[in-house]
Amino acid sequence: MPNHRIKDIEIELLLLALKERWGYDFTGYARASLKRRMESLIEHSGMDCLSRLLPSVLYDVEAAQTAIDAISVPTSDFFRDPPVWRYIRHTLAEQLNSFPLINIWQVGCGHGQETYSLAILLHEIGLHKKARIVTTDINNAFLNHSKIGCWPKRNLEAWTQNYQLSGGQGDFNAYFDLDDDFLYIKDEFKTTIEFVQHNLALDNAFLETQFIICRNVLIYFGENLQKRVFEVFQESLERGGFLLLGRAESRPEDLVTIQLEEYEQTLRFYRKAIRGHYV
Repeated sequence: MPNHRIKDIEIELLLLALKERWGYDFTGYARASLKRRMESLIEHSGMDCLSRLLPSVLYDVEAAQTAIDAISVPTSDFFRDPPVWRYIRHTLAEQLNSFPLINIWQVGCGHGQETYSLAILLHEIGLHKKARIVTTDINNAFLNHSKIGCWPKRNLEAWTQNYQLSGGQGDFNAYFDLDDDFLYIKDEFKTTIEFVQHNLALDNAFLETQFIICRNVLIYFGENLQKRVFEVFQESLERGGFLLLGRAESRPEDLVTIQLEEYEQTLRFYRKAIRGHYV
């Protein structure tokens, strides 16, 4: 049997172990991305092949968590991709303000930078009192880290530049308490945020939303899982609500029912049909 086929079997066995033993379903993830992350996991473990990790993943919660972290590794910055945030600030805010209340579902919390970018922006445009942010992730460790709201200070200059390019006019440092090595988000920006564990591969919509942010998550999913996720998003969004994807992501065109139309194509904003269905 070719060596690459053995590696494919090892990956499928590890995914089965995580799903059946610990309830984490990564079987719908794109295989090319999984292979890269599994190679990193093998290197980190010091093992010579993935199958040697299976016993510990099955019986050791710490080993299982290490595998889960390797697969769901986050990538996040404050105000990442400033034109997107500038569009929310100067264009989308007026549409969001038309809703009596604004439930925002931010998918994939990472280490919290995007979540708190959103909280800061809502504060600056005056929508924080009518908005509720629910941020979700499959990984409890990431949720717990995000709740704390603490990051190394070394990235502060780059994040300040992102904030300014996104249209921010204030003092970015004022949103944090700082010491020599870390910055901590001020407590007032935690009050409108709920952190919830949610698995897009298994769980359904759990609240009615007016805005969903899911950036750079779907690129790791296979085609069938992407379709499932869009059905969940369409169910969750109120008519006239908005969806934001990452720049490399787009809506599947062969959904049974398409209710999301392009709203701003370049920045990947979509809007749920106000009347009827798009088929």
